[in-house]
Amino acid sequence: MEAVYRIDNHKPASAAFHDVGMRAFIFKVKLKHDRRIWRMIEVLGGQTLHDLHGAIQEAYGFDDDHLYSYFMSGKAWDLSDYEYFHPDAAPQNEVEVRMRVMAAKIRGRYPEPRLPATEVMVQSLSLKQKQRFLYLFDYGDGWQFEVEYVGEGVSEDVVYPRIVGSRGESPRQYSDFSDG
Repeated sequence: MEAVYRIDNHKPASAAFHDVGMRAFIFKVKLKHDRRIWRMIEVLGGQTLHDLHGAIQEAYGFDDDHLYSYFMSGKAWDLSDYEYFHPDAAPQNEVEVRMRVMAAKIRGRYPEPRLPATEVMVQSLSLKQKQRFLYLFDYGDGWQFEVEYVGEGVSEDVVYPRIVGSRGESPRQYSDFSDG
């Protein structure tokens, strides 16, 4: 089932979301617990990971009401320092920042980027075709999505990000807890 949707309720962080001829990055976003369910999403290179987050939320019909992170290693909170997160999930004080730097040095390397997703343009990621990373939404419920970089195209005169393909029915974000 192919479908093209317009993301209406998410405003791209980048002003360049109508530019024709820009690099368009194509991602296949699969539920980690059921990879038969996926959405194909196009994002402009000048848009941010926060824009991709908004498209994933829209594509799966979720409420954008929790924190999220992207883990470029594919595993949440592993030894890799490459994490891009919801702007409200930033370290709250200098002690947290120093602890992260110290932990990285103990592991024998310098700390890698850990930035708000609003500051990371998709084109800056140096992605390789078929590269996969983890999108974790809602740290409590732990919705995990595998994001695969499928390839690149040239943008058209449409609104980005956009959903260009899908398979499977979206799961419900919240279960009903009725007594009946």
